[in-house]
Amino acid sequence: MSTPEVALKSPRSNYRWWSMLLVCAAIAISYVDRVNVGVAAPSIMKEFGLTPAQMGVLMSAFFWSYVACILPIGVLLNRIGSKMIMFYSCLGWGLVTMATALVTGFQSLFAARVLLGAAESSSFPTSARVVSVWIPKQERTVASAAFDSCARVGSAFAPPLIVWVIIHYNWKLSFVVTGLLAVLFSGIWLRYYHEPEKHPKVTESELAYIRQKQIVESNGNSTTTNAIPLFKLFTYRRINLMCFGFFMYIYFWTTFNLWVPSYLVQAKGFDLKAMGFAAMYPYIAGLAMEMIGAWSFDRWVRAGASLNTVRRTAMGIGMTGAGISIYLTVYATNPAMIIFWLCSAMGWCSVGAASVWAITVDVAPVGQVGIVASAQGAIGNLGAILSPLVTGYLATTKWGYNGAFLVLCVSAGLSALAYLLNDYNRPVVPRKSAIAAC
Repeated sequence: MSTPEVALKSPRSNYRWWSMLLVCAAIAISYVDRVNVGVAAPSIMKEFGLTPAQMGVLMSAFFWSYVACILPIGVLLNRIGSKMIMFYSCLGWGLVTMATALVTGFQSLFAARVLLGAAESSSFPTSARVVSVWIPKQERTVASAAFDSCARVGSAFAPPLIVWVIIHYNWKLSFVVTGLLAVLFSGIWLRYYHEPEKHPKVTESELAYIRQKQIVESNGNSTTTNAIPLFKLFTYRRINLMCFGFFMYIYFWTTFNLWVPSYLVQAKGFDLKAMGFAAMYPYIAGLAMEMIGAWSFDRWVRAGASLNTVRRTAMGIGMTGAGISIYLTVYATNPAMIIFWLCSAMGWCSVGAASVWAITVDVAPVGQVGIVASAQGAIGNLGAILSPLVTGYLATTKWGYNGAFLVLCVSAGLSALAYLLNDYNRPVVPRKSAIAAC
């Protein structure tokens, strides 16, 4: 049966947001570990004599295993939940990051990147599932933006931290330091994260608030699902458009996230110390813009705007603005203007990013958020595989880094178009019994 359509008042207890805080910390730490190689790339390339094309292969390798593992992770999420999946994932990527300090060249670094991708593949699908079980519809954009924006938090604080360690010690120690953060956090997650029904302190009023407008079984609060075969998900046009839009979004984000440090040093003439801080500012702008966008869009939903209007506006404006800003970055010559337009690009991209994971909850058939989030992640991160390869190749040609960054204008435009054409109302599928949206 379904709960009443009348919106319940927000309860005094807020354990749902403590759960989101844990998710946010996990994503921030995952990005510190993920972008370490991009910040250390100039030092790694110098020590091992690697070309930009080889560095592109190493950056891409992370996403090969990431994509291969993300769909099985979605199936496991629907079966065993978020707690143990995130614990093993966080512990695993922390240990792999620390082990990266032992690499001796291209081959061992390639192996480390593949293992790291496999270990981190569960982070975003798990976070999306936590949102679906802990957060009601009217707070979902803010919640999704909160954990997604923490990718920017990790990316913002990684460059100055890693550059400081490299300058005072060496690039290998930077992997030990950042990996240790994940290992320590895995214990915190295991101790403090619980599903809503199993949380020792969540109140009945908060649980009712979380479950409003969701479908639950009439015989209790247990959450069950009627599985949909994976191939059938792609018979829904809205899921295909969502995945294509995310593919182009991720191409943009990955190129920006992994190559801006090298771009600033090798194409724009920044030294290592200046790059460490310059690479931080766009993510601070992105963090602010994502949370402003999320708050605005959730408020718009509460005021009665349709999901179609809100999601199309967010993604259309966000990705269009990001593409224009990158174009202006390429042709800027003044260091201050280069940083300004990079901040603008990440800011506009982040306005859209406030919605990208909320969309998986919007369009997933009832009970299928875990697998839909994984499907989006798998298809989208094919763009992450392609991005380093294309960028690394173009950097060695006459087009150079500027040519590689102009490709981002195209990917941003195509992403905006896909999201503008999509329908964000949840599809109705046949089911044998009422089930919970999880």
